[in-house]
Amino acid sequence: MAKKQKRTELKRPPTKRQLSKWQRQQRIQRIIVIVGILFFALIVGYIGYGYYDEQVKPLHQPVVKINGTVFDMDYYIKLLELYSRGKDSTATSAMADELIKVIESGEVIRKVSAGLGFGVSADEVNSELKSLGLPYDKVYRDTISSRLLAARLLQSYFDPKVPTECEQVQVQAMFLESNEVAKTVTDRLKAGDDFAALAKEYSLEATTKEKGGDLGWLPKDFAYVFLGDLGDSLLKDIPFNLEPGVLSEPSYDGSVTKGIGYWLVEVIEKDEKKGSHARGILLGSRREAEEIRARMEAGEDFGTLAKEYSQHSASKEQGGDLGWSQQGGISSRVALGLALQLEPGVVSQPAADDSVRTKGGYWLVKVVDRDDNRAFEDETRNALKLKLFEDLLSEQSEKNSIETYLTEEQKSWAVARVLKNRG
Repeated sequence: MAKKQKRTELKRPPTKRQLSKWQRQQRIQRIIVIVGILFFALIVGYIGYGYYDEQVKPLHQPVVKINGTVFDMDYYIKLLELYSRGKDSTATSAMADELIKVIESGEVIRKVSAGLGFGVSADEVNSELKSLGLPYDKVYRDTISSRLLAARLLQSYFDPKVPTECEQVQVQAMFLESNEVAKTVTDRLKAGDDFAALAKEYSLEATTKEKGGDLGWLPKDFAYVFLGDLGDSLLKDIPFNLEPGVLSEPSYDGSVTKGIGYWLVEVIEKDEKKGSHARGILLGSRREAEEIRARMEAGEDFGTLAKEYSQHSASKEQGGDLGWSQQGGISSRVALGLALQLEPGVVSQPAADDSVRTKGGYWLVKVVDRDDNRAFEDETRNALKLKLFEDLLSEQSEKNSIETYLTEEQKSWAVARVLKNRG
C-alpha cells in the first residue's frame, strides 16, 4: 500500500498591507512605552524636586556670616538639635532665638584663643566627641573645641589674673530721691534709727530696697562684678573711700534708674470731642519739679524747659506735647488725670507717678567693716574669672563683622524639623 505523501503547505508571504499594519502597531507600542517612561520620569522628577525644594535646598541656605565664614541652615539645625536635647517645644523655640549668639560666641572664643596662643588638638576634640557619643561633623567639632578652649582660658589665662585675697568692705547703701530726702534719712540714722529699716522704707532702687541696704562684702577693683545692674554706678567707688562706721555724704548718681517720677502738666486747649490737649514734663524728684515750676512762673517757656529737663522720651523733643486725651496721646494715668482736671494755661503742682521710671538720685553709703586681706571663696574667684572672660568676649564681639540672614519663617521651619526628627 503506497504511503500518502505529506503535502507541504507553504505560508504565504504577508502582503504589503499586513506589513504596514504590523509596523504601525509596533510604532504605537513603542510610543506608548516611551510615553509611559516619560510620564513616570516626570512623576518621579516632580516628587524628587518637591523633596529637594522642601527638604534639601533649605539646608544649604546661609544663616549667618561671621568675619567672612558662612554658616548654613544644616549647621544651624544640627546645633539646635544638640542644644535642645531633652527640651520641650517651647524651650526649643527659645533656644532657636539664641543660636546666632552661640555661633558667634564659638567663633570669638576660637579667635581669642588663637590670639593668646591657646589651642586644642584634634585628638582632644575626637576623644571628647567619642566620650559624648557625638558624630565627627564640623558643627560638633566646633562646639567641643569652643568648650575645651573656654575651660583652658579660664584655668590658664584668667585664673592668674584673679588674686586669692584683697581689700574688701562690708557695705550698706540706699538710693534716695533727692538731697532733701537724704538729709532727712541722715538725721534719722543719727537719731538711732535702723539702716535696714530705713532702706526698705526710702530706697528707690530695687536691690537695696529688697535687701534692706545690705550689699555684703565688696572686693576693691572687682566690686562692679557683684553689684549686677549697679556695676556702673558710684557704688563701685564710694565705699572704698569711707572708714568703717562712717556714713557718707549724699552723693548724686545720674546713672541709676528708679521707679518714680513727677509730672508737671499744662493744658493747651480743650475740645468736646478730642478732650484735653496737654503738654508735660517728667522729672526725677519732687524738689526738681518744684524748681522747674518756679522757673515757669518766673516767665521761662514750658516747651524749652521740657526739651532740656524732661525724662519722658516720647514727648521731650516735641516740647512736652502729650497729644489729645481722647485720641490716646496721654499714656500716663497720672498725666491724663491732670489733663482732664486742669483749665487751659494752668501748670499743675508736681504729681508723683510710680508707673514711670526716671534716672538720678542720691546714695547714702555706710561701711560696716573692712578687711585689707580678706580671702576669696572659690565660688567668688570663679565668678570673677567668668566675668573677666565675658568682658573679653564682649569686647571682641564688637569687632566682629556679622551678617544675619535668618528669617522668622526659616527659624520656625528649623524648629519644626528638629521636633519632627525628635519624634
